[in-house]
Amino acid sequence: MNAGAPPTGRQIYALAAALCEHAGKEFPETRGDASSLIEKLRRELGHPAPALEDSARRPRSRAGGGARAGGSRGTEKRARAIAAELARELR
Repeated sequence: MNAGAPPTGRQIYALAAALCEHAGKEFPETRGDASSLIEKLRRELGHPAPALEDSARRPRSRAGGGARAGGSRGTEKRARAIAAELARELR
């Protein structure tokens, strides 16, 4: 085990599931359900941009960084940031 490595996708899902359980919420089954739950939780916490539509869209990079570009580093980095923000908001 590499303690300095970023969390795996499996660890991020486990963290999200534990946070849902801790908050008394059911883990979402679809992307739509996940978006609704995230928005609901953010509204409850007074987040300044609770819905995706409230946030400015980031420009897409030409190089990508997703699975099609041959790596998932950007995806994992974004997932870590989202998980960390959600954990902070649920405190």
